[in-house]
Amino acid sequence: MREQGGLPLLESLMDKLSKKHAMHLELYGDNSKRLSGEFETSKFDTFSWGFGDRGASVRVPTISVTEGYKTYFEDRRPASDIDPYVVGALMIDTTLTEGKSQMEELYLTYNNWKAWRKDAEIPSQ
Repeated sequence: MREQGGLPLLESLMDKLSKKHAMHLELYGDNSKRLSGEFETSKFDTFSWGFGDRGASVRVPTISVTEGYKTYFEDRRPASDIDPYVVGALMIDTTLTEGKSQMEELYLTYNNWKAWRKDAEIPSQ
C-alpha cells in the first residue's frame, strides 16, 4: 500500500474488513452511543470506507488519490475503552492472514473475560 498502484491492495483489505465488521465491533469497546451515523461517525451496523470520508468506518487520506494510492488507512470504529492488544491482533489477523484466522480462540477468551469482569468483585484502589 505504500507503493504506487496500491488501490487493488487497499480494496482487498477493505473487503476483508467489511466481512468481519460485526466481530470487530464486538471487540472494539462500547460504541452503542458513539457510532450513530451522525457527527462524523459511521453507523454501528454498516461498514463503509472512503477517501477523506470522516463519516466512514475506515477513512483513507484524500491525498493518496493524487499520489498514486501510496497510502495508509484509519479505522475509525474503536471506542476509547478498547484493549489495544486485542484490536491490534484482530487487525493483523483480518488483513494479513490468508484464510488461516486464529482469532476464534482469542475472541472466545476475551468475551469470557468481559463477562467475568462484569460480575467480578474487584476492590477499588
